[in-house]
Amino acid sequence: MAINNLSTDLFTFDLNGYTISDWGETDPPYSEEPINPSSVMRPGLGGNAVRLDRINPGRRVTINLNPASPDSAYVRGLLESGASVSGGRTQIGTLETAVFTEGVIVNDATIGRGGMSPTDDQYIIEFNNSTITSGSV
Repeated sequence: MAINNLSTDLFTFDLNGYTISDWGETDPPYSEEPINPSSVMRPGLGGNAVRLDRINPGRRVTINLNPASPDSAYVRGLLESGASVSGGRTQIGTLETAVFTEGVIVNDATIGRGGMSPTDDQYIIEFNNSTITSGSV
């Protein structure tokens, strides 16, 4: 049985050509999920059903960055400017990849400062299109 290494030093995430690398301490610092289901089944009262397939279910990416880092300043600038974004991720060693297009940074999250445990700078990005590969080599 092979062991796959999913560490952050073997993980890349690019946003508009800029490589994000100063991850926060939230575990995991990167996550993604579908925005909408790929397919929906609607059962009818007569016993039959209708299947509805969505062409672009969309993808939501959440990143947690080290507070006050250059990476966070870059993403904050994209958020404040309302820029359209594209991106991609690669997990080196397993060859898992994703390419995201037609995106927008929709929000940040709670900001905690002034104590012994400042929070990560969190950003939520939504993409209309994505191409994803999963699995190992």
